[in-house]
Amino acid sequence: MTIQIPHPSVVLHSGDIALACGLAGEVRVDDMHGLFVGDTRVLSTYRLMVGGQEWELLGRNREGHGSATFTFQNPLMRGARGELPPGTLFLTLRRRVAGALHDDLTIRGYADHTIETRLSLQLDADFADVFEVKDRRLPPRLDVVRQGDGEHLTLKYERAGFRRALEVQIVTSDTGRQPSFVGSEITFDLLLEPKGEWTCCIHAEVVLDGVTQPFVGDPHDPEPAAMPDSDVSVSCDPILQLPFERGHSDLYALAVPHDGASFISAGVPWFMCLFGRDTLVSALMAGMIGAWPARGALGALAPLQATERDDWRDAEPGKIPHELRRGELAFRHVIPHTPYFGTHDAPALFCLTLWNAWRWTGDDGLLDAFFEPAQRALRWCDEHGDRDGDGLQEYATRSDRGYYNQSWKDAVDAIVYPDGDCAKLPIATVELQGYLYAARLAMAELSARRGDEGEAARLREDAAALRDLVEDKFWLADEGFYAIALDGDKKPVASISSNPGQLLWTGLASPAHARRTAKRLLADDMFTGWGLRTLSAEHSRYNPLSYQRGSVWPHDTMLTAAGMFRYGLRDQAAALIRGVLDAAGALEDSRLPELFCGIERELGGPVPYAEANIPQAWAAASAPLAVQLFLGIVPDAPSGRLYLDPWLPEWLDRLEIDRLDVGGECVRIVVTREGTTTSIEEVDAGHLEVVTEPRNGALWGAIED
Repeated sequence: MTIQIPHPSVVLHSGDIALACGLAGEVRVDDMHGLFVGDTRVLSTYRLMVGGQEWELLGRNREGHGSATFTFQNPLMRGARGELPPGTLFLTLRRRVAGALHDDLTIRGYADHTIETRLSLQLDADFADVFEVKDRRLPPRLDVVRQGDGEHLTLKYERAGFRRALEVQIVTSDTGRQPSFVGSEITFDLLLEPKGEWTCCIHAEVVLDGVTQPFVGDPHDPEPAAMPDSDVSVSCDPILQLPFERGHSDLYALAVPHDGASFISAGVPWFMCLFGRDTLVSALMAGMIGAWPARGALGALAPLQATERDDWRDAEPGKIPHELRRGELAFRHVIPHTPYFGTHDAPALFCLTLWNAWRWTGDDGLLDAFFEPAQRALRWCDEHGDRDGDGLQEYATRSDRGYYNQSWKDAVDAIVYPDGDCAKLPIATVELQGYLYAARLAMAELSARRGDEGEAARLREDAAALRDLVEDKFWLADEGFYAIALDGDKKPVASISSNPGQLLWTGLASPAHARRTAKRLLADDMFTGWGLRTLSAEHSRYNPLSYQRGSVWPHDTMLTAAGMFRYGLRDQAAALIRGVLDAAGALEDSRLPELFCGIERELGGPVPYAEANIPQAWAAASAPLAVQLFLGIVPDAPSGRLYLDPWLPEWLDRLEIDRLDVGGECVRIVVTREGTTTSIEEVDAGHLEVVTEPRNGALWGAIED
């Protein structure tokens, strides 16, 4: 695809700092723009004007995750000598975000006479909490101080021990004329000779609790690569290779250093933080790029595991946190995110992530470090996750600032009855049961590894019992599909949704029910051609522009495709994968956003969702997961084995992967398709035993010999 639909905003980021701005580089306080650090918007307004008018954008170019260049010309305007036609002035804005914000402005004059005009920069900070920005609730902060003189502007805010500031240095080539400061506006009087040039450097550093975050590197040097040259590489048709390379790079760019390792933050700009579910699922999906996301996730989350009941934070012993925030609302305990534990799936996903990382690495030291936290997480599922003792996982918040829905679809209106009303709490969504099923099988294997065969047998029995219970309680015989959930009265919520697709991913569904579920998911009301809708287009509350009532989430579709592979439904899975990859190719930079609107493909290209995180970890991990699915890779590093069961669709005739790390061995695989036959052309796996027998696509949990 060559459409290259632009995303609604430009997001530049590096580490824990991100700038969300308009397509012309502007930052508008009412458009959810801003420079975000420490869950605070430290820059809320940035607008350049010339002669009192907006510059006309000519073009923009992304040069990495944190760099972009914007070019402009002046509009028709009046100068000291009369009218200045468009194109008399040419402005280049080179921007870099890396620890701080650095802008280089260059204005060239192309008149046959001296140009006198005024450039103005409106620059301000409201120091709003990221939740206030996202919710469009912006209470005024009357304590913001603005001080400007000469070449320096300070914006600062302090309240009850919470301190944030932005220190702005302004240096121009016209040393004889200092800028003027009036409130939040900075003005420059320009005098440009024919073919003359004026330059200005705007350097803004953030101060968090009295500590300045300096710029990282040299703003004029090329942006460093987001991933090492020695990392895994893929060669294939651009339809898969470009989204893979973009997603691979985005995952590295989303990495946050922590205690000698790195975890993947959930997304930019709204979720630049440790986010239990997202951080773990991203590590699961992206196992091919290395074990570092899993190690980082486990290492960051385990120390925060709850040890006592805390209703304000929805915590119970053994629970894995949902979200950790550092903004003012968390600092003042207005919100419970210190951390907040209102996610029901993170404990089971923690167990799966440990198991998956162990399968890729064969590192028993990993088990030594995290097996006990995983046991506590699984115990939470049994003792607290099952609120009424019926064997199922159900959630209901105890916190008055907690989330109504605590599954991955966490919007308040995400789980709805067929008539459109929100489901009654406590709610047991179907995919939560699948996560626990897979986690029990994963922990059974880990328990056996550690010599506890009795515990392993018990966990397998518990998994089988859960499977029978879900098949009995959730299966809708008339629909040939699974209910999205059971409500607080244990009645099926019979809405048709994407949730059962993730049940296939976990391997809980019976083969017969899996086939019927897959067929239903591929119907026109669910599959847009770009991906799966979160809610059927036939539902009374369907809205393709909503967050989770008809939108398409790339990771959701890709996990469903993984589930279809698991049951041998490869053609169906390939249709979903092709849709997601086509969407990536149609979007700017081949980058998948967190979600996009659920508009059917026949009406045009994928429609961006206005407030999506871009990049976002789940979405970035989608193409790497597709590569693993097509190669049929199931790692078994503890046993010194690598299972391969490749299958390529008709639109992919060759797939090559190099420098894949399995148990410390550097693996190279080349797979080709000729006619309807997929063959392994080359494999070099070092000392690993390569086993080419089918493994039913079982990538997580229920690998049964």
